[in-house]
Amino acid sequence: MITISKSTQDEIKEFRDREWVGADLKYYGKSTGWIEEDFVFKAVEDRKIVGIIAGKYQEGVLYIDDLIVAKDKRGLGVGKALIKKAEDFAIEKGGHKAYLITSKNWEVRKFYELLGYENTVEFKNHYRHVDFVIYEKLL
Repeated sequence: MITISKSTQDEIKEFRDREWVGADLKYYGKSTGWIEEDFVFKAVEDRKIVGIIAGKYQEGVLYIDDLIVAKDKRGLGVGKALIKKAEDFAIEKGGHKAYLITSKNWEVRKFYELLGYENTVEFKNHYRHVDFVIYEKLL
C-alpha cells in the first residue's frame, strides 16, 4: 500500500536527483545538473536600507520575487538600479531571461514596462483573489 506523508527537501534530495537525471536525458538530451541560486541585493543610503531585491536564478532564468523601495526613495532610480544588479547577476551566470509576477492593477506595471518587461501571462483570481500577471524580459 502506498501512503502519502509530509517530507523535507533534505529527505527527498537523493530520490529527486536520481529521477531527474532520466527526465533530463529524455527532454534535454543530456543530464543538465540543475543550477539554482537564491539572490538578495540591497540599496543603502547613509547606512540605512532604502531598497531590496530578492529571488532565484534557475537554469538561465532569473525570477524576481521581491522588489521593495522605501516610499520616500521611489522615482529616484533605486528600483531601476536594483533590477539592473539582479539582471547583471543572471547574465554573469549565463542567464537569458528574467521574469516576475505582479498584480494586474498595480501601477508598478508601468515601471517594469519602461525597463523592457512585457506582460505575457494573466492569472485570474490568484493571490488573495486578485488578478496577477507575469512580466518577462529577454536578457
